[in-house]
Amino acid sequence: MAAPLTDQEKRKQISIRGIVGVENVAEIKKGFNRHLHFTLVKDRNVATPRDYYFALAHTVRDHIVGRWIRTQQYYYETDPKRVYYLSLEFYMGRALQNTMINLGLQNACDEAIYQLGLDMEDYTCYLAQDTKERESLSKK
Repeated sequence: MAAPLTDQEKRKQISIRGIVGVENVAEIKKGFNRHLHFTLVKDRNVATPRDYYFALAHTVRDHIVGRWIRTQQYYYETDPKRVYYLSLEFYMGRALQNTMINLGLQNACDEAIYQLGLDMEDYTCYLAQDTKERESLSKK
């Protein structure tokens, strides 16, 4: 019978350090189509601009999750001090585009969306318009 795994051994099993590089346009296209089909359950015949936006957002989120898990593993191993800050002002309008830029995915996402025959401007502006509409409704 095998000995129970230690916490350190368990963390090594779920490590994601070997994930393929995020700059790969083919991987972004594959992730985009996977989320469009399996997360949103749509195909290109019935998908709306909102669906394309969320498929792109889920694809970008996949890259954030990998980094977040590595950060949490590092924090767990080193146990650093943390400072928390809570702000009540947060504007979501440009979050997707800013995240793509910060992750170095902007060019790869632009190219992937172009190769899929879509226009990136339609989707990066989608949430900004949606957020403005919600803000105006909440003020009424």
